[in-house]
Amino acid sequence: MFISYQKKADKKTLWEQYVQGDKNAFGRLYTLYHKTLTAYCLGRLKNIELAENAASETLMKLLQYPRPEEINNFESWLFTVAKNECATYWSTSERRKRLLEENYQTPLDQKPEIEEILVAENAGRLIRESLDDVDYRIWELHQQGYDNREVADLLGMNEKTVANRKSAARNILRNVFKEYSSDAKSL
Repeated sequence: MFISYQKKADKKTLWEQYVQGDKNAFGRLYTLYHKTLTAYCLGRLKNIELAENAASETLMKLLQYPRPEEINNFESWLFTVAKNECATYWSTSERRKRLLEENYQTPLDQKPEIEEILVAENAGRLIRESLDDVDYRIWELHQQGYDNREVADLLGMNEKTVANRKSAARNILRNVFKEYSSDAKSL
């Protein structure tokens, strides 16, 4: 109990020194309260960086307050300002999010048609350039829903040969699209 009383007395003494114009006392108050205010803000903001910023802003508002001698209970004042800093962050964050959604994002059910066409054209071009004529024809028929036996009948091939060529083509395309996607990411 003595330790708690001693800390409270130290805080009160530091506060009185600050009010009397001792700027070093503010530095000690800052050090003394920053961690506590950060913990308080962390409970509200759930992000350590934002909480540290809110705690720092709170203490800077104390430094900028024109008449600190008029603050009756400086600890209560600090936590009230910290609470307001957190609320300001949330309202600003929500306002930004709403503005972005209203002005800059495409609705989820509406995809840009041009982009879809370009992606399809690029994919089609890559497939056509990566496969020989027979494998490309097998791939086309497969995409149209024909099974191996039907493709073999249409092309006059053995069903096992169609299955093997289709598997080899799938491996080729898998590698081509892997390479294409890693090239696209590097752009």
